[in-house]
Amino acid sequence: MKTETTYVAEETQFERIYVLPKIVSAIQILPSEENESSRLGLLTQLPEGAEIEIGGPGFNDRTLRVKCGNAFYFVFLDDLELVRKRMAAVAYA
Repeated sequence: MKTETTYVAEETQFERIYVLPKIVSAIQILPSEENESSRLGLLTQLPEGAEIEIGGPGFNDRTLRVKCGNAFYFVFLDDLELVRKRMAAVAYA
């Protein structure tokens, strides 16, 4: 299986698609009512087993933009770092 890789910050590399092995906190991204920009929505949780697609950098250097289902979210790199480490450990086991 070929995987795509996304670079989001200096030398920070993530696979393009993940299945979450645990619940991950996320901030919903909503379209702005005034213009074509976006605004922050509610703080929510993406469920264990959810498939997310990395969409690019977040609103600061500690977040990423992801898509889950038909919605977009910001998630924290620290949460995905745990996911990335678990996936690497399984791949090498």
